[in-house]
Amino acid sequence: MLVKNAAGRMIETNIAGKKVKPFKGARKYKTDSKLATLSEALKKCGLKDGQTISFHHQLREGDHVLNMTLNTIRELGIKNIRVAQTAMFNVHEPMIDFIKDGVVNRIEGSINGVVGDYISKNPLPHPVVLRSHGGRWGAVRSDELHVDIAVIAASAADSYGNCTGIEGKSAFGPICYSQIDAMKADKVIVVTDNLVDYPCRFQEIEEIYVDYVVEVKDIGNPEKIVSGTTKITEDPMKQGIAHSCVGLMDAVGIIKNGMKYQSGAGGISLAVTKYLGEKLEEKNMIAEFAIGGITKHVIDIYEAGRFKKLYFGQCFDYYSAKYLADHPGIPILNVGHYADPYARSRAVDNLDTVVLGGTEVDTNFNVNVNTHSDGRMLHGIGGHQDTASGASLTMITVPVYRKTNPIVREKVTTITTPGNVVDAIVTDQGIAINPKRKDIIEKVKGKINLVSIDDLKNIAYEATGGPQEIEFTDEIVGITKWFDGTILDVIRKVKM
Repeated sequence: MLVKNAAGRMIETNIAGKKVKPFKGARKYKTDSKLATLSEALKKCGLKDGQTISFHHQLREGDHVLNMTLNTIRELGIKNIRVAQTAMFNVHEPMIDFIKDGVVNRIEGSINGVVGDYISKNPLPHPVVLRSHGGRWGAVRSDELHVDIAVIAASAADSYGNCTGIEGKSAFGPICYSQIDAMKADKVIVVTDNLVDYPCRFQEIEEIYVDYVVEVKDIGNPEKIVSGTTKITEDPMKQGIAHSCVGLMDAVGIIKNGMKYQSGAGGISLAVTKYLGEKLEEKNMIAEFAIGGITKHVIDIYEAGRFKKLYFGQCFDYYSAKYLADHPGIPILNVGHYADPYARSRAVDNLDTVVLGGTEVDTNFNVNVNTHSDGRMLHGIGGHQDTASGASLTMITVPVYRKTNPIVREKVTTITTPGNVVDAIVTDQGIAINPKRKDIIEKVKGKINLVSIDDLKNIAYEATGGPQEIEFTDEIVGITKWFDGTILDVIRKVKM
C-alpha cells in the first residue's frame, strides 16, 4: 500500500515483508528547564504512596540529602515509602521518626548504627534486606529491586543533570554507586549545592538519564563527608595482625610484580597497605593495581611507583577526592564493573588478595559483618562478599576476643560471607588457614607458623568463658542476601 508521508514522498507501508511507519514530520527540539525545587521535582515525578526511593551513601556522616528528601515527602503527605539506599549512617537517625510516622515502612540497603539498633528492637512490617555492593547493583539492574525515583546527590551539576562528586565544596569522590539507579529508575532527580555552567566538567551521571535538577544550600557537611585523614592503627596488637597479613602474602608468593590488591579504610587495613608498600619497596616489586575505595596511603604507594595503576570508585578521605580531581586521567571504577554478579566479568575477580574485617568468625570460617554478638543489626555488607568471592587469598583480620566477647567462636550470630570463600583468619594469636585451601597450606609450610581455627576458638573461650547465650524471637527483622539474590541468612529480633 502506498501512502504520502510528511515530506511529500510516496512510501510503501510494507517493505520486504516488514511493516514500516511513514515519516510524520520534523521539528526543532529544545529541552525544557530541568530546574525545580525538591518538592516540585518529587511531584512532577509522580510520587505516590508505596513507591521506592533510592539514594547513594557517599556523603556518609555528612549527608543531608536523604533526611531532606524524606522530610519533603512527609510534608507532601506520602506514606509507606520503601527506601533503597546504598548505606545508612548515624546522621540518618531522623529515619526513626519517619518510620514512626509511617512515611517509611520498608528499607532495602545497608544500615549502620542507630537506625539498625532501633529496627533490631522495633521490626518494620517488612524485613530489612541487606545486600553487598555488587548484589545491590545486580538487584537494580535485574529489576529485583525496582526504583521508582532515584535521588542522586552531586557536588557539582549543570542545569541539564550532567553531574559529579569529584569537585565542589562538598566533593566526595566519583558517584560510583548510582549509575545503575540513573539508568534503571523510572525518574531521576539530581540534588546539588553547586550548579555549574553546561557542560559539567566531570560526568559520572549524564543528562540523558536525568529528569530534574534541584539546587539546595548544602548537600552535606563537608567536614563529615570525607575525613581529613584516615589513620593507621597505633594499637600494637592490631599492628601485629597487619604485619601477619603481609607475612602471609609474602609466604604465599603474592607479593610480586603484577600483584593486584584491595583493602579497606579501617585501622588494620590501612596498616596492611602501609606495610605492603614497604615490602614492595624492599623487594623492588611493582604491583599492577589497587582497586576499591582509595586513601592517601594507597596514593602514596602509587606516587612512589609501587602501584602501577589506581583503579577505584569511592574516596575515603579528602586527600584522595582532591587527588582525583587533579588527576582526571585515572580511571573510575563504578560498582557494576567492580562487582556486578550478572556481568560477563568483574574487576574483583582479578584480585590476588583482599584484607577484610568482621564482627565474628566461626570454626567453619563463616564471617559475620552485619550484627554484633548481641544480635543487633549495626553494619552493612559493603563489598565483603564481592571481594571475598573474587580474591585468590581472602584474609579476615580480627582479634581472637574483644573484652569478654569471643570473636572466634563455634557459630557466628549471622552469616554475611560463607566460609568456603574465606581463606585465612589472621588474628593476634596466629593465622588459621581454611583446610580446604591445601595449596596455601603447602606454600607456607616452613615459612610461617599456623594454628587451627579450633585452637583459636579455644583460646577465645578460655579467656572469656565463651559466648553469652542470646535468645531470639521468631520475628525476622532483616535478611542477608548473597550477591546472586539468594537468601543466605535471616536476622531475628532479640528477646527483650
